[in-house]
Amino acid sequence: MLEVDQTAPSEASELQSAWQQIRDEARRLAGGPGDMPQRVALMHSIFRDSGGNHAFPEVALHGALWAYGFYERRGVVSRMISYRYFYDRDERARRAYMLFVFSQGFKEANRSVFMDTYANYFFTKRFGEADGADSVVAPALLEALNRVHHAARSGRSLTAGERRDVFETSLLFEQESTVGPKVKEEVSKFDCPVLTRIVLRPIVHFSYFPRKEWLVFHDFSKTEERIEKAMHSYDLAARVGWPHVGECIRYAGVLPDRFFADPLGYADGLRAAAAA
Repeated sequence: MLEVDQTAPSEASELQSAWQQIRDEARRLAGGPGDMPQRVALMHSIFRDSGGNHAFPEVALHGALWAYGFYERRGVVSRMISYRYFYDRDERARRAYMLFVFSQGFKEANRSVFMDTYANYFFTKRFGEADGADSVVAPALLEALNRVHHAARSGRSLTAGERRDVFETSLLFEQESTVGPKVKEEVSKFDCPVLTRIVLRPIVHFSYFPRKEWLVFHDFSKTEERIEKAMHSYDLAARVGWPHVGECIRYAGVLPDRFFADPLGYADGLRAAAAA
């Protein structure tokens, strides 16, 4: 488990300064929109550092990996465009560029979720008990993350209900503050009915899902539907077991063997490289 200084700043300005430093570190570690693998590694390290109590980053990283395969150049949507417009090279190129622009926006949303998750976790781990911390981190999220840190420090696991509550609190925060506005912004740019239908009605299967389990979206732009599907993804993860969920990261083929041998050590290496 990562060791942190528990000394709390005495002034609100010092808290804000500490938050900004951690947020700047998160921004460096996030890389560019396409640097999905390193964000996945760091999200997994947060889950491990929490003693398995903070499950939001573990489920969220699987969403990022699914989107990475769905939207990339050789992904599902790209193949659909090639089949649909095989007869017209210019139209195929135009649709492919529209998809590229949308996928960049989607990856930027993932980057923002990572920065939020990283900064909130490590700020609260160090300063969650400080007076005024609730002026930096939303009070409900602060309370949830403090529960995570208390449990991790005492070497215990949250109950199934407590862990689910923490996940839901983190999910609602991200959907309201980051994901929802970004999805709405990107969807509003689309002027292609075919691509709009494909993008807004995906059929999602994370690598840890049971074979016949799928998330069928009717309208991905609807926040309440994304929340419902995300909660179901959490419940499936809890059912199959968190060790299996972590092992399934391997199936994406985006991280080296040394990550799986020592996830926390690998994350430390990313932090050291970013600091340098």
